Amino acid sequence: MTPSTELAVIRNLAVAARQFMEPIWLEWHSAWNGEAPITPAQWTCGRTSLFLVRVLKAEGLETSWASGTPRLSPSGPELGNFGFLSEAGWQSHAWAECGNIIVDVTADQFGAPPVLITDRRDRRYGKGDRDTALPEFILAHQRAVDEIWPRWLGISRDRSMSVTWTFDTAE
Repeated sequence: MTPSTELAVIRNLAVAARQFMEPIWLEWHSAWNGEAPITPAQWTCGRTSLFLVRVLKAEGLETSWASGTPRLSPSGPELGNFGFLSEAGWQSHAWAECGNIIVDVTADQFGAPPVLITDRRDRRYGKGDRDTALPEFILAHQRAVDEIWPRWLGISRDRSMSVTWTFDTAE
């Protein structure tokens, strides 16, 4: 694939994944019974990024999961410039990396566009060296993706669904 063709494929898949995830985020939030999120994507980046990695890999794109955590607790000491740099400072965050680009479908929780595709050197992103979540939460994220994967396969097989499968690549 040429770089421009590959970028168009990545954009199309990211937009489709975002549209697919929006109702699922509402399911996840209602099951949690916690504080209402500011945006539907809030608190879903770990699971959503794992899902996005699986979507991109299923299309033959070499993709990895990345995350960053600037501190282990709200009042904990700063670990460094990790996660996503928002107007409020560094925030814990997860995203997909595909080649030299970052693919993020949950950055709108920090005021960024709903689908953000940017260079891997974007200064808003600080990749940590490991997932700092507890092992049971890592497994829960993987199970959540396993649970929704058959639904994605059903939609991706039926292109007549109302999912937008094209994306204007003009910047």
